[in-house]
Amino acid sequence: MKVIFNEQHLSSFNIFLPAEGLFDMRGSVKVFAIVGLTFVCLLGLFYLPPISFGTTQLRTVDVLADIAAPAESAPEEEVATPAAPKGAWTDQWPDGVQPIVDYRTDSTGGMDIFYAALSEGKALHRPVRIAYLSDSFVEQDILLVDLRHFLQQRFGNGGLGMVRCRSYFDEQLYCASVSNQGLTAHHIMKRKEMKMDYFLLPQGYAQVSGNASATITALSGEYATSWKTATVWGCAESSTNITCRPATNTVCWSPSSGLQKAEFSAQPMNSVKLQFSGNAKIFGVALENEHGIVVDNFGVRGSSGLQLGYLASNLSADFAAKRPYDLIVVHYGLNALSPKSTTKQCETYIKNLKKSVQHIQKIYPHSAVLLVSASDMAARGASGKMQSMPMVQNLVKMQNRLAADLGVAFFNFYDMMGGAGSIVKMVENKQAEKDYTHIKKAGGEMLARRFAQSFEAGFNNYQRKKKAGY
Repeated sequence: MKVIFNEQHLSSFNIFLPAEGLFDMRGSVKVFAIVGLTFVCLLGLFYLPPISFGTTQLRTVDVLADIAAPAESAPEEEVATPAAPKGAWTDQWPDGVQPIVDYRTDSTGGMDIFYAALSEGKALHRPVRIAYLSDSFVEQDILLVDLRHFLQQRFGNGGLGMVRCRSYFDEQLYCASVSNQGLTAHHIMKRKEMKMDYFLLPQGYAQVSGNASATITALSGEYATSWKTATVWGCAESSTNITCRPATNTVCWSPSSGLQKAEFSAQPMNSVKLQFSGNAKIFGVALENEHGIVVDNFGVRGSSGLQLGYLASNLSADFAAKRPYDLIVVHYGLNALSPKSTTKQCETYIKNLKKSVQHIQKIYPHSAVLLVSASDMAARGASGKMQSMPMVQNLVKMQNRLAADLGVAFFNFYDMMGGAGSIVKMVENKQAEKDYTHIKKAGGEMLARRFAQSFEAGFNNYQRKKKAGY
């Protein structure tokens, strides 16, 4: 059908207007005609078959896209939860306490390694150590400052643990005040700027080039505020002198590509000032007591955990021998998920995460490994309300399945939070940030208390098991 507007047709409309009208109807009709014809053309293009130029297919034109109701996405395939581990012993978990599921059912591995260290107490002749590998979820020591506190209430003050001499992101810590001069931070999320031969669990180092210093002062409550030893870990590229106040001795490192440490003792210490002179890479300083438990925060903003597959094997093995960990916690997911994530994408992530955990197991064969699931995260849904991301539950189930495949322990952090919608409730209660991903100090304390209860219940199960002769 042809639609033709000419001067004669347009003039017929003038009978409805005064000769000296407020506007020119001829111009208005022309505009109307052009808009109408454009709409008809675009609508026609919508019904045309797809047009391609070579391998490039032009996008379909949909003039109603902005007003049409959002289409429902195809339902994702539900991921099955792995079967519970079968063994001669059955753990008991109090009501309201999230279980730590151990897929290593024999008595020589799994969480028993960690629980056995706790049971030894002073006979261990060192603190029980936890290495916590994570992302920005534990930045500023959120969650871990309180987890450390609650665990030390039960198992003793092992100290503040290992602290970076220079923060990677200049964040203020809840556990300590850290200031420095002359140190340059390098970390795994800026891989091109660090030497991968020095990639250990701290996931970075502070570079000393000339004279530098770092001061660390405890800030937390009644626990982890004092320690008897300060041990600096690093590698010297030239002769490097290290002093530590209030200790009075000086340690000199000779140039070496191997791992080195400088030990200082004083009683008691709640603050240390380290001074460096030379050229060296400093992984951190361990502030510890003879007994108790410590939690080392090795969280790195932006990490998905996949970077751990590149840990330097030889130097890491040396670090593992000289500073052993009884438990290594692998807690990731924040940077592996988005509102548009698919099951396939999550499966690819899990496949690569498996390689990272296996690499850790190879380096630390005598450490228990605990895989902690992703936390709840929310985004705005089609209704306009904030709701849990569609793939969170599937990712958690995949992480559970991975733990079962690897024969390591699993902790469902998502369920501990309260499951679907829990992060929304935490935001409403001012326990989480309005990005619906990260937690605040109050939220960290609440979750840390629940987490610590799970550790304590797991240890109680271990004691009952040993008493029963298993």
